[in-house]
Amino acid sequence: MDPNVVFAIMNVILAGMFGAVIGSFTNVCIYRIPEGRTIVKGHSMCMTCSHELGALDLVPIFSWLCLGGKCRYCKTPISSRYIKIESLTALMYILMAATHLSMFPDPMDPSGSFYPFIELCALFIMINIVIVEMMIMKDTGSSMYRLSAALGIDFLVQIIGRVLTVVTTDASLKEAVATWIENILAGLLIGVVAVFIAVIFSSKPKELGKYFSDKKMRAIRTSDLFAIVLCGCIGILPAAVAAIVYMIARIAIGNGKNVKYLGTILAAGAAVGYFANCLIQVL
Repeated sequence: MDPNVVFAIMNVILAGMFGAVIGSFTNVCIYRIPEGRTIVKGHSMCMTCSHELGALDLVPIFSWLCLGGKCRYCKTPISSRYIKIESLTALMYILMAATHLSMFPDPMDPSGSFYPFIELCALFIMINIVIVEMMIMKDTGSSMYRLSAALGIDFLVQIIGRVLTVVTTDASLKEAVATWIENILAGLLIGVVAVFIAVIFSSKPKELGKYFSDKKMRAIRTSDLFAIVLCGCIGILPAAVAAIVYMIARIAIGNGKNVKYLGTILAAGAAVGYFANCLIQVL
């Protein structure tokens, strides 16, 4: 078998395994961030009996399956959300790896640039930021500005990785940067237009002022901000798909209690647009 094919298969498998591990950490973020708790300290424990979990209880996906979805110590059923988030993250990492194989380091050429891999890692992290935002909004009905900021910082890392790649390969930095800026601005503009239309059509003219001042609308405002930032991060075509899906959902849902599903809808639209675009480029 061609060594390149072997390395490609290994990269995809390892990405899936790593995604499951990060998915476990994503579960921690989803539960702790809304409560204002740290995500870098403290041991995981059973939510019912408070027993500290051991290493065998924390193996992504397999622990839940082997324990039959129950706590090893008190036998209380464990929510299937844990395995769903871990599996979803693993699947997204597999798709990202399969459509970005050229960005993995080449073991046959150790002297090659590792900078594309930095950008790929940032793309992996972007997936988790979107999942965390999606689930926090669904759980608490709220969104947060800091997740938009985290997404923006992650995007800056992607840009740095691209610039370093261009510099080390002696490509035209000026043309590359110009193209990236155009894509970023176009994506942001698409997101802004979609959100603007959604805000206008989801509110009565006399109630538009509440969008900017009412505390109850804060979750919607932050979700709109997150949608705009995400559109700027994923490219023109994916941004168009995500924005259209989000706009239709915002108008259909309005400003009622079902707003909590906006994060999930946005994530689904962005994923479909992004991976469809990647597949087109690969083919």
